Amino acid sequence: MAERANLVFHNKEIDGTAMKRLISRLIDHFGMGYTSHILDQIKTLGFHQATTTSISLGIEDLLTIPSKGWLVQDAEQQSFILEKHYYYGAVHAVEKLRQSVEIWYATSEYLKQEMNSNFRITDPSNPVYLMSFSGARGNASQVHQLVGMRGLMADPQGQMIDLPIQSNLREGLSLTEYIISCYGARKGVVDTAVRTADAGYLTRRLVEVVQHIIVRRRDCGTIQAISVSPQNGMTEKLFVQTLIGRVLANDIYIGSRCIATRNQDIGIGLVNRFITAFRAQPIYIRTPFTCRSTSWICQLCYGRSSTHGDLVELGEAVGVIAGQSIGEPGTIDTRISKSIIIDIFIE
Repeated sequence: MAERANLVFHNKEIDGTAMKRLISRLIDHFGMGYTSHILDQIKTLGFHQATTTSISLGIEDLLTIPSKGWLVQDAEQQSFILEKHYYYGAVHAVEKLRQSVEIWYATSEYLKQEMNSNFRITDPSNPVYLMSFSGARGNASQVHQLVGMRGLMADPQGQMIDLPIQSNLREGLSLTEYIISCYGARKGVVDTAVRTADAGYLTRRLVEVVQHIIVRRRDCGTIQAISVSPQNGMTEKLFVQTLIGRVLANDIYIGSRCIATRNQDIGIGLVNRFITAFRAQPIYIRTPFTCRSTSWICQLCYGRSSTHGDLVELGEAVGVIAGQSIGEPGTIDTRISKSIIIDIFIE
């Protein structure tokens, strides 16, 4: 009965963000081995349910928003009044463009919010709603272009065209709207190609600079550290992100009682105690900046590995990992990324 009392049952939807939080909590409580076993069962359950549900997409699943008509009509009326002011010289051309963009952007965003509630109320099991809002395929912006309105587009110079595309892809575009949208489509293709090349070249330069940074020893013996305190304009969320995974440089006392010792890595439980007890007092932590080594890095100055949540293993090429994290889109390894940038300038 005591074991049953500790069980917690959550009867709610789990999207991509909630799944990340769940995995993080499982790793903190049970470790990597047991967590991988649990996730394997979740994966099997997910594939089974996806196969039996057999979700597919049809044109009838694209539910248009009932309030779209009067929202667009209201925006057109505001634009007409703005045009009249511009005609009589009360508004400058630049101000007219800015206000017009604001009107249609606000209309588009309100339609996007209406779209979410419309799906949730009328058809919660709609395939479009399930795929996009669970994070499995697509996102809210793409669904908005399908059932809401495409909104404002950019010209070849990157400036907003004040003539918005009021139709959506479900209704179909007029010839003028189709030509306006072609600018953005072509620009998107070119930008993607250029961005990919830039990211690859940046990754190559970063890795060449930092490929020698490898975890070779457990402790370099440094007594230097940096201080972290919520009083330095740091939000509580940033304070938690900065401390988790680091290693303490000094012993931490509350009164005469030692609650954490030097070279102890900081977990979420310890961070919560720091938030309640040390709002004014700084906490000193070890970082790659203060490591005494020049051509490598020690385990305690680096801290935890983001892969498995334990202290980084000896022999890990943390420089290459951080170089890839910065050069390519995704998560940046903040523990060593600043050191990499400094090394680039030194080189």
